[in-house]
Amino acid sequence: MKVLKGKSLKRNGSIDNLTSPKKNKRTYLTRSSTKNKTILNEGGTTELLISGDLHLEPNQGFWSELSEETASNLSESVVSLALSNGRKVLFTCSGIAVQREGYVTRFLTSASLAKAFIDEKEHHDNLKVEVRHEDNVVIGFLGEYDVDCNIASVNVQNFPDVQTVVFMNLLEFPPHVNVVAVGCDISGKLITTTGELNCLSGSVPTVMTATCKISKVCEGGPLFDCDGNFLGMNLSFSTEGTLFMPKVRLLEKFWQCCTSLEEVKFPKEVRVEESSNGEIPNSHQEVHQDLLNEYGNGNLGSLGYPEPPKSMLNDGVILANNFEEPFGDICGRGVWSELREAVASNIHGNIVALASFNGEKRFFACTGCLIEWNGCTTILTAASLIRDSYLANKIVENLRIEVLLPNKELAEGTLQHYNLHYNIALVSVNDLCATQPLKIQHRWRDNRELLAVGRIFKSGKLMAARGLQFSTVVTHDCKFLGYTTCAITKAGIGGPLLDFDGKFAGMNFYDKYAGGTPFLSWDAILHVLEPFKTKRTVADAGHDGYASHLLDWTIDGDHSVKFNRWFVPLPFWSRPDDLERYDCEMRSRRPKFVQCVIGGTQVLV
Repeated sequence: MKVLKGKSLKRNGSIDNLTSPKKNKRTYLTRSSTKNKTILNEGGTTELLISGDLHLEPNQGFWSELSEETASNLSESVVSLALSNGRKVLFTCSGIAVQREGYVTRFLTSASLAKAFIDEKEHHDNLKVEVRHEDNVVIGFLGEYDVDCNIASVNVQNFPDVQTVVFMNLLEFPPHVNVVAVGCDISGKLITTTGELNCLSGSVPTVMTATCKISKVCEGGPLFDCDGNFLGMNLSFSTEGTLFMPKVRLLEKFWQCCTSLEEVKFPKEVRVEESSNGEIPNSHQEVHQDLLNEYGNGNLGSLGYPEPPKSMLNDGVILANNFEEPFGDICGRGVWSELREAVASNIHGNIVALASFNGEKRFFACTGCLIEWNGCTTILTAASLIRDSYLANKIVENLRIEVLLPNKELAEGTLQHYNLHYNIALVSVNDLCATQPLKIQHRWRDNRELLAVGRIFKSGKLMAARGLQFSTVVTHDCKFLGYTTCAITKAGIGGPLLDFDGKFAGMNFYDKYAGGTPFLSWDAILHVLEPFKTKRTVADAGHDGYASHLLDWTIDGDHSVKFNRWFVPLPFWSRPDDLERYDCEMRSRRPKFVQCVIGGTQVLV
């Protein structure tokens, strides 16, 4: 594949700024009618120079056939992309939301946007890409692109209310199936046109056609079937119909052309000091300094941390993979303000922090939540709290467990039950009672925005990171995991995944290099907990009597022949630049797969 790195906007690992906006500045475009010739922004008016019908009415018949949930997902996955010089709109097309991690969202579109940028860059010095979804408009930054493969990416920060398309459950392309091409014009209005696929059964070429008649503004937008399944990206309209890139091929080009979102760097003048989900870029250094100030005289070992090498003390070293690293928004800020007061209060009262100790040395720290189980209040957490770091099916015996309660009091915890295969543990505290503990049996809607919640044992800070569930297939041993874009740290292991009504969706784990946060869903957890009701506790059975070397605890549908491994990265000291290179290398080594069906055969690409 030929990637135009010489002409791309990547220089020295960063992305060129297509404008010079102030930090966190947004440009708000007014809705325009078919008669409007200008749009308003914060700097005056922008003249529309785009020809063609940009204001086609959405196909009402098509939308009426969809469920409310499917229609919402479709409409939230497409945006308008407008290239302008700050005064005139020079080019416009549509884009597809394909990836979201933390506060960064990536859109894919056709390479026509990159071509327009290259052509217009010779005549304009202040080019920018305005990304619009409904009334939300932000400045985007052109990322990698490949003109030969007709694909380009646009990255944005802090862009709410978009739904990434799902590449999983890829189907064959049967001929004459009904489809709809979706686009978004510069006013934020959706444009849809229906048609049929023109293809041979089972064939998945690089480019396919449909009978939909799209306008230029729909180039780069998504193509769906009438069940809401994402089929591909619209490229252009020809005499044969609308040309589109099937999602199988789009996915191939995407992985080849685009880097990880974690490696995307925005211009310094627009880089946020604290993201919308509260991620604090300098938290490594803050944690490092606090730890050295308090434990700098050879006492870091009591927290389970190695001492920093003396040769590195003057190099601004940081302690990677520690248990004190915050994530998301601290309680009372950011996303917490979007929750109803009763919901926020209930979350606060049900989240605890736990730490296990081997003698006086801390072994592990994580989050837990108070649940209603078997007629009493119990703490649900991760079995990483007591698992042997080197043996997947062993625990470290005789660990002391301390629980930091919501009122900041410390209490002694007792291990009741655990399942190392699914990384679940139950811990009790004498006389512990919650007014309204979390109920695992509550159902939740897959399309809702979610919160990963955690509490730091040492500081007691309560945190929440927002995100959405996304579909992926990675190489984790446990096949029952889902993934969200909620960005957490090790402190969030064992914490609950909740919706914005406070309903329990699952329990979070930590995989730094998977591109998302893994979680075990509420229904799987219920299946894991069920045998505990009749099983003797650890204290009653003893460690030898409770432990099992056979997979006799697996839930229905699990055909595992060995224990799942739950790798948690160990803490270590590093120079910041070395850590960044190390993380990039580890991410590149991590295989990433998406399940596809090509020509009737299920494959991983």
